Amino acid sequence: MEMFMKKINSFVAILSMAAFSDAAVNLNVSLGDSIKPVTHVATGSLYGLTETLPANIEKDVAPLKPNVFLSPARSGSGRQQGIGGAFLVAPRVESIGAKIQIRLADVLPGWPYKFQNMDHWKNEVKSVINDKLASKNKNFDGYEIWNEPNDTWKVSGIDFNSGLWKQTYDLIRQMDPGAKIIGPSYSFYHASKMEEFVKYCSQNNCMPDVVSWHQWGSGGFVGAVETYRALEKKYNVKPRPLSINEYSSEEHSEEGCPGLSVPFIAKFERHGVESAMISWWFVPLPGRLGSLLTSNNERGGGWWLYKWYGDMSGYMAKVTPPNDKSDGVDGFAALDKKKGFASIVLGGNTKGDINVNISGIPSAFGNKVNVTVEYVVWENKDKAVPSTNLVSDKEYDVNDGKITVPVNISNTKYGYRVYITPIIPQAPYKDVAAAIPGKVEVENYDVGGSGKAYLDKDDDNKGGEYREDAVDIVKGGSGYAIGYTQEGEWLEYTVKVAEAGEYGLSASYATSSENAGFKLYLDDKAVTDDVIFPQGSDWETYSTLDAGKVNLTAGEHVLRLEIVGNYVNIDWLDFCAAAQCGTADTSSTVDTTTSVAARIMRFGSSGVSCYSVFDMQGKFIARFMGEGSENLQAKTASLVKRPGSYLVKSQEGGRIFRVIVK
Repeated sequence: MEMFMKKINSFVAILSMAAFSDAAVNLNVSLGDSIKPVTHVATGSLYGLTETLPANIEKDVAPLKPNVFLSPARSGSGRQQGIGGAFLVAPRVESIGAKIQIRLADVLPGWPYKFQNMDHWKNEVKSVINDKLASKNKNFDGYEIWNEPNDTWKVSGIDFNSGLWKQTYDLIRQMDPGAKIIGPSYSFYHASKMEEFVKYCSQNNCMPDVVSWHQWGSGGFVGAVETYRALEKKYNVKPRPLSINEYSSEEHSEEGCPGLSVPFIAKFERHGVESAMISWWFVPLPGRLGSLLTSNNERGGGWWLYKWYGDMSGYMAKVTPPNDKSDGVDGFAALDKKKGFASIVLGGNTKGDINVNISGIPSAFGNKVNVTVEYVVWENKDKAVPSTNLVSDKEYDVNDGKITVPVNISNTKYGYRVYITPIIPQAPYKDVAAAIPGKVEVENYDVGGSGKAYLDKDDDNKGGEYREDAVDIVKGGSGYAIGYTQEGEWLEYTVKVAEAGEYGLSASYATSSENAGFKLYLDDKAVTDDVIFPQGSDWETYSTLDAGKVNLTAGEHVLRLEIVGNYVNIDWLDFCAAAQCGTADTSSTVDTTTSVAARIMRFGSSGVSCYSVFDMQGKFIARFMGEGSENLQAKTASLVKRPGSYLVKSQEGGRIFRVIVK
């Protein structure tokens, strides 16, 4: 009878689960409730960097906005790790804002660590501290004293808490008093060990600045946090930030899996985690960002999930999952009012329909918003994934700041994103079309947002000036200029052309790059070839290039400025009627010389000057001293020794002339 009842209860449970899976599950997002600024707490990894991998930091690491990596204090022969020492990898990522947490235990060899004695240990720690203090790099997060002491501290006669921990803690405080100390880094949340540790540290003035442990599976994390916070209250400890400095699915083969990573990130953001690092289960493969890159160093599905995370800015918004103490569907969200977007990433161990109920949409977004839903696949950690996949892209009516977006989780290993932007029609900046003839200030591109008025390959205004969107604007030239430009980025301008005809075009620029410039389109039709700027000495010294002539039709149009090459600052474009501005070259050598002479007289470049000669791709050819137009033309011809068009730059006024050699 008892067995029969068990079978009946099991059958009822199965029916209940089936019914539950058929009904849509609610994931509630309150964009109006900020829980913290965006800091990308979970973007780090254990041994995710080496001296050489990932090979391209700008391409494969910077887009993830990494927070903290955990690296061995030393690497090489006689150490726990052969490569990837903290002082070797820190310089690779300092410029992108990433920090390095130093694992002191890795100065020792073996697993478990082969500890000799306290004197040897202290000498090793002193050496590491001295190197940190002397380092030119300042992107060190802190010292993790030991790794997984519940499993690796096997030293008889020395208690971990009163021996290793207390003495190392005091040594760090003495030598590097402002440094962050992190621990105890148990291999999991070991409740009894943690209580012993907190009790001892609270009574002996050696409580870590950041409390750490390792987390396998996201479902038990919230309960672990609650248990730890209770210890803080019990022993009168000021609440500490947390570092989950190794985390992964309970199935190690699923390291970096998008769908399983979402609940981790969501809970870390929600529950006071300062830093979190994806694990390193595949010993022969360090430098893969915790399996976000494949064994062949290609982008896997996890990379794209963390790229969505890296694209977040502004503040993290409140997300309420059906069950915070499970590995079921969860999500994390960010709102950036300045840049005008909200991003919600979801996933987890729940398959089927999810209602993403979004409230608190800013009134500035208007009564309609555009919502893009996409997903990223994952088969295994070594399967390259070229891109994300679009599910839908459509408009939603906003009622009382709310919308509901249905998302179907077809595979629990996949990650999903809901991306919300206001619908703003493209229009001239400050509602005034730029007049031609006249000067177009490049920073005054149209309003309308990304994909309409501009395309920028990252989400930050790296220059931090003038406008609050993703276009990189710097101080320079006559006021402001666009900077940090990359190949293929573009900006659009509503212009009003007074009369149809030929216009002279000049541009103010600064660059130290080779083969960088721009191309112009009018209503999507090219009106110039690639215009390449001569390579300058830096990005602060602006010069003016005569870019030739363009034919424009009368009336209102959309002018597109497309970047060619990388890293050129552009201040303005100037269009003048060809007959009036004196910049037009003709096809004859005599007329060209006259044009050059006229420009020299007009811009005050008479007398002896130093000139640099470049080809039309911006490559430096030669330098000479010259006086007057005939001398300039003859000198250029004698130096280049082949026909074609060349750019000659005066080193005094910075003015650039185009010379045609027959």
